[in-house]
Amino acid sequence: MRIPATKHTPLVEIDEAAYTVKISGVCIPENAYVHFKSLESWLNTLTPDKVEEVGFTFRLEYMNTLSSKAFLDYLRNVKDQKQISLKVIWEYYSDDEEMRDHGETFSEITDIPFEYRMVDAEDRRLHRN
Repeated sequence: MRIPATKHTPLVEIDEAAYTVKISGVCIPENAYVHFKSLESWLNTLTPDKVEEVGFTFRLEYMNTLSSKAFLDYLRNVKDQKQISLKVIWEYYSDDEEMRDHGETFSEITDIPFEYRMVDAEDRRLHRN
């Protein structure tokens, strides 16, 4: 499943067979819960008897408050309510320590250890529409 990126929303790629989600780009939708409804619906189909681990990779340039809340809700739903392990990779551009800080905050709030990967800032232009 794929939700294409726009000027205000990130690219979302869901590999249903591998149970992985990649979210990259700018994330300032008018309503994050409406925008990510298909992601939420897919996550709601997962059960611990069929899925051992779900992987999330985030590479965000910016996100608004409602998007942050939505992402935290999705991570907590999988980990706490569904009792499915999570592997979270938080990628951030080398010139954006603030985004790394967001990842560290998410990790603390959700009690999920994140793997952090610094990405060359020049790579940013390759992911823009």
